[in-house]
Amino acid sequence: MAEAATAHPTAAPGPPGPTAPGAGAAAFAAARGLHTFRALDDALLQRLIDAGLITHAELPRDALLTPPASMPGAICFVVSGQLAVGVFDPDELRQRGRPQRDATRGEADGTLMPPGPMARTARHNLAVFDGGEAFNLDALPTVSDAQDVRAFALRRVSVLLLAGETMTRLATAAPAVVQILSTTLAHTAVRLRSVVGIKHEILDFYVRHGMVVAGPMVRIRQLDLCIDCKQCEDACESRHGARRLTLGGYELGLLDFVFTCRSCTDARCLSPCEHDAIKRDGKTGEVIISEDRCIGCSLCSLSCPYGAINMVNVAEPEQATYNPRFKARLDKGGKLAHGPGKGRKALARQIANKCDHCAGHGDQACVSACPTGALIEVAPEVLFQERGETRGSRRRKRLHVLPSNPFLDGLNVRDSGLARVTTRTLNPLLWLIGLGSVLAVAVEVGLRWLRPTWSVSYRLLLRDGLSPALAEMNVSYLAGTKLALVCGYVGTALMTLSMAYLLQRRFGWFRRTASNQFWLDVHIMTGLVGPMFIALHSAMRLSTWVSIPFWSMVAVVVSGLIGRYLYTLVPSMANKHDLAILEHRRAVTEIAADHPDAAAYAYQLMEREAVRARRAWNVGLIALLGWVLIDDLRRMWTRRRDRRALARLTTRKLARQLALRIDRVVFYERRKELAPRGKALLRSWKRVHIPFSVVLLFTTLLHIVLALHLV
Repeated sequence: MAEAATAHPTAAPGPPGPTAPGAGAAAFAAARGLHTFRALDDALLQRLIDAGLITHAELPRDALLTPPASMPGAICFVVSGQLAVGVFDPDELRQRGRPQRDATRGEADGTLMPPGPMARTARHNLAVFDGGEAFNLDALPTVSDAQDVRAFALRRVSVLLLAGETMTRLATAAPAVVQILSTTLAHTAVRLRSVVGIKHEILDFYVRHGMVVAGPMVRIRQLDLCIDCKQCEDACESRHGARRLTLGGYELGLLDFVFTCRSCTDARCLSPCEHDAIKRDGKTGEVIISEDRCIGCSLCSLSCPYGAINMVNVAEPEQATYNPRFKARLDKGGKLAHGPGKGRKALARQIANKCDHCAGHGDQACVSACPTGALIEVAPEVLFQERGETRGSRRRKRLHVLPSNPFLDGLNVRDSGLARVTTRTLNPLLWLIGLGSVLAVAVEVGLRWLRPTWSVSYRLLLRDGLSPALAEMNVSYLAGTKLALVCGYVGTALMTLSMAYLLQRRFGWFRRTASNQFWLDVHIMTGLVGPMFIALHSAMRLSTWVSIPFWSMVAVVVSGLIGRYLYTLVPSMANKHDLAILEHRRAVTEIAADHPDAAAYAYQLMEREAVRARRAWNVGLIALLGWVLIDDLRRMWTRRRDRRALARLTTRKLARQLALRIDRVVFYERRKELAPRGKALLRSWKRVHIPFSVVLLFTTLLHIVLALHLV
């Protein structure tokens, strides 16, 4: 192990001590740089180091922490960097061992590509420790004899290892140090015990997919808000010539961590490049590709474990990866030049392409293009809150870590989060004016039909000099009256305006008028208020051919509302329920931990219900819905029987809890299986919405032309 120490940047510096000779110098310097050991006498610290009770180690990224055999019960104190603890298959560790050692030696000179993150080799990641935190190596959980629980470096880390005997020696010589260490270890134990249920999965996701080493922001698609219009991908490709993000990344619950660059703190893509073509911006911290220097070796793309860098062909039109728009952008900027005095000597066959958060632009194209606000950027540490916060009163405090609500219920963030956007939303006042106008006209129409003397029309006729009786006789509301015509004109104008959303999708110049979010708001508002005016215009006289545009309008509105609902419901059913099922299954395991017979019966029951369900999924949607209804009635009877059976294997209280969890698993698994059937409706709703929109347009125009001709 290397002996060079790196002081933790936030640690309080201790008083200057003597430079310890030999191998203990790094351990002495590391301990003196930590606030925890400030009260420790220099001479005593040196004696502990000389006795081998305190040692120091620096580990490169992905290296395993292996304490000396002479230090049983060692306490690991993280000085700087980040350690994680994971469950590993011993055979997989052995297979990775030699490539890891060779890559560590060869990575510096670029002779070998390093393997992927150690966090992905782990069967499960259990914990993360930052600088200033400590844990007991012997206190790590033991899964089974066939699996190893090991600590490893997420990025370069400096650690102090304290033998168990150290605490005994310090108890009398430096009780203040022992108290600080004991408090740190106790806090670690409480934090780890609070990670229960699906929080294990959230923590594993956080570590396995690199969120723990991500930069200050990660880009997220909120599945419960996304309508799958792909405008974010289109806007990105339109600006840069080639797409720099891809939807459908690492998904957890209702959040999709899209495939795009996160400017990782341990950016693996930087070290392989020998041409200074990819580097970190000193001011912003953004990882930037210098396209005029890239030779297309693809080492950066191969090194990125998160699929954020892709290679775009610019020289071979016959290749599938060739992109003429990307090449045109590079040609326009002189980025493909080569030869003496240029960034590259020869013509590059392909160029690396990755997100740089639209550096040099005033906004981020993908986030600005999102019409529903589903695409956002957030700080990963805020979303995952792996360190948590203490909640509750002074008497009863609870450590709140890794909240599951963002993944089960969604974030409901509509302001783009931390992203730079140029956006404009529809003023709520316009909604108020539109709906208020419809309500005012509807009240007037109702009064003309039911209480003519209360209507505005009656008052106007009186003001024109008509007698009350004659004025009352002239109060009416028919499809051809003046108010009905006004409603028709207003409704037609609003529904025509709703088509502006389609224009901004088809014509690039139209996007400069306002944001996609603004035009979607206009589309929804005018698409709802306009038909209301048309309904008032018709006076519900639907016996002639003129009813064709009316019913076409109804089909358009209803299909639009249902389509929008399905676009958000289906991802919710398909993604949210995975976590919910996992949460309830873990709860069954934890509840029945001391009652193995009850746990075995519970899992047999859930498996039996799953087998019954699988037999029914091959029928049609209508038949399936009927089966679900009938089976729910059956479950009302069998639920009592199952609870009685569980009560014979455990206490009544646990039996009730197990029965409730089993019901939830059955419920969510059915909802989850219904989601693919909903996708069939999701694909077909446009077949109703768009054709009926065309029918509505032409029949409305025909109706207007004929009406004006008759006039």
